[in-house]
Parts: sequence; structure tokens; C-alpha cells
Amino acid sequence: MKNLMSSIALGSCLLVPSWGLAQDEIIGKMIYDDHCSVCHGEGGAGDGLVAELFDQKPKNLTNLAKLNNGVFPFESVYQGIDGRREVRAHGFSHMPIWGDFFLEQALTDRGHHPRDARTMAEGRILAVVYYLQTLQKE
Repeated sequence: MKNLMSSIALGSCLLVPSWGLAQDEIIGKMIYDDHCSVCHGEGGAGDGLVAELFDQKPKNLTNLAKLNNGVFPFESVYQGIDGRREVRAHGFSHMPIWGDFFLEQALTDRGHHPRDARTMAEGRILAVVYYLQTLQKE
């Protein structure tokens, strides 16, 4: 009985990280659907409802790993969404700076302390990045 309980406890510990990652992917999909899919498309192929309105088609987000020797460029994608890295997405304009948007949203919608709001904004960006990892095609 003791071995069975130990096995159950160990199994539960091993599952917890995947629950967290799965939750991030679900939240990331919700954020993506609300803010990104209109340009990048429901499946991330750059074929959103307004994609044809841009001089330069929105990036296909399903082949980021393929274009990076099979490795998903996590930091680069995070920075692109956050706005620290310049992204040429719509001709001469730039992709929205979602880091600023999410920060402002956390500050105004919920009245959080600026430090906490920054953490919330970073968490939202991370959730989107984790979701984009699931869209990668080989």
C-alpha cells in the first residue's frame, strides 16, 4: 500500500507541469483568438480576415521552427510580441506592441500595482508564445 501511495504521489508530481503548460496553451489560444487571429489567421498561416489589406502579408506563424533549423525561436517570438524587437509586419507600419497593450490593460482593468501588472502582461505574452509552439508544422 505504501508503494502504491508513493507511486500515485510521484505520478501526480510529474503531471503538474503538463497541467500548467496545457493551461498556458489554452489561455494563449484565447488571447491569440482575441488579438492575433484577425491578421495571422485562425490557424496562424498569415491568412486572417484583414491580411489582404496589408502591403506585406502577416507572417505565417506555423513555420517559425522550420525556418529556424527545426527549433522554435522562443525568445525571438516573445520579443516580437512584446514589442522590444522591431517587426516589419504591415508594410511601413509595425505590428502592435502587445506588451504595452497588455500592461495597460492590467493597470486599467484591474487596478494592479505596476509591478504586478507587468508580470501579468509578461504572463499573457508567454501564454501566446506557448500556444504558437503548438501550431508548428514540420
